[in-house]
Amino acid sequence: MINTEPFQNHLRASLSVMDHEGTHHELSAGMHGQKLDFDTIPTGSPLYKEWVDVMTAYIREGFSTPPEAIVGVANGTNRLALDVARRFNGRTLGLISEKDDMDAKSLRLSELALKAVAGLLPRFVIVVEDVGTTGSNSVQIAQQIQDAGAHEVVVINTWQRRERLEKLEAAKTPYLSIINQELPTYSLEDCSVQGYCAKGWKLVQKTE
Repeated sequence: MINTEPFQNHLRASLSVMDHEGTHHELSAGMHGQKLDFDTIPTGSPLYKEWVDVMTAYIREGFSTPPEAIVGVANGTNRLALDVARRFNGRTLGLISEKDDMDAKSLRLSELALKAVAGLLPRFVIVVEDVGTTGSNSVQIAQQIQDAGAHEVVVINTWQRRERLEKLEAAKTPYLSIINQELPTYSLEDCSVQGYCAKGWKLVQKTE
């Protein structure tokens, strides 16, 4: 089994990827919690290379044969999917997804990815995600891949921040996680009573 602890420690030590103790963010739906932002990892940096290395090793160790395709979840892991797929020496396609122009919460396979899956009808596809909170983004892509003709689709999260990813479970989509470490999230009221706000941690409000 690969040792992912050094990677987790490097993520925690980063000044941009993860909120350090004393700071928390307003997350989606008004929840409060420590933010994880893999988009801040520069492509080509040592931390990004480690991310690619760890994901590649995790896939190689977990599956006896490589997937026919690895698909990213827009926009956080599109680059990861392409770079990890290259590690399989032409045996695996790297494909991307994209956000709907009218609704940023709606994701779809790129036109090229959709044509590739429909033409290949792959036995096995992996969807790579950065942060697993509910699975609401990755499940959209996984379902579209299956609808296009893939036989089996598995989601691999880099960091699973909640005990269960209910959107993936409801869709009966299998998922795995390189780092499975809960990061508590609170409603505004609960945060003020027993969470980060109650501890006096700085709150960075959502601007989008």
